[in-house]
Amino acid sequence: MPENSSANAKQPLGKPKIPVVFWLLLTISLSLVMGTVLLSNDMKHLKTVSHYFGFELFPADVRPPPPKALPRPTPPAAFKLPLHLIEPPLAQTAATFLRTWRISGPAMCAALRDAGIATSDWVAASFNADTFECFFEHGGKREKDQLPSSIFVIVRGDAAGAINNMRVKIINPETDQNGQLDPGILRIFETMLRQPQWLDFHETLNAIRDLRDIKEDGFGASINFTREVLNPGRYNFTLSLDATSGPQKRTRSYFSDRTWLPSPEPTAENDVRSAPASTPADAEGPATKPDHPH
Repeated sequence: MPENSSANAKQPLGKPKIPVVFWLLLTISLSLVMGTVLLSNDMKHLKTVSHYFGFELFPADVRPPPPKALPRPTPPAAFKLPLHLIEPPLAQTAATFLRTWRISGPAMCAALRDAGIATSDWVAASFNADTFECFFEHGGKREKDQLPSSIFVIVRGDAAGAINNMRVKIINPETDQNGQLDPGILRIFETMLRQPQWLDFHETLNAIRDLRDIKEDGFGASINFTREVLNPGRYNFTLSLDATSGPQKRTRSYFSDRTWLPSPEPTAENDVRSAPASTPADAEGPATKPDHPH
């Protein structure tokens, strides 16, 4: 018998071997199935399993604490403003700081008419078309050797209504037993001095009532009431404003409308006496026209 006869003898068959690829595919398939199960239903099964083994894969959401309630607002502190901060400015106060005509020419003429002095309308002057004016003149009856009593009033300005000056000339005015000026004539000066609202001139009206010479100057304004030297029965009154003085220029620049709100226009005085000026019923002879002041 040959030597390799035993080698050629048939060997018993063993168990078949499973390829590694099969196990790999099986593992992947099971993993997919388990992952699908665990992740389904909003990962409810996965949360159950993790909770069973004592650990939390998805801790509870940490929510911020609710906001604290805002403190109750405290009531605003009460503060009372001084009246001079909230009240409208007074025209009298404005005239103290800035000397201006607080009334226009036409309004001044109307105020004189309301006081019983029948001034003309505000029209261009006959001698100069750039000058506007209103005036009043009255001539009384002649008394023997005396000049006839007369009154001449004129307010002059420009076409825009701005006043330049106001003048009055009275000749042989009527007076009472105390030598004081007749109230009907005094009313002219009361109106002229009241309407501009320059309240720092205090003695002028009393001096005019007593027919005393007086001159007051203040902050660009000038008031004169004088008796003519050569004609004792004649009196001249002038009210004017010099807007070119140094203090007036500086104050006007400081209170310019570019910096401050414009001050309100004052209302006309309501307490002006409205009794008509006394006029003679009959004039004997032609009335003498008084000299116009210039």
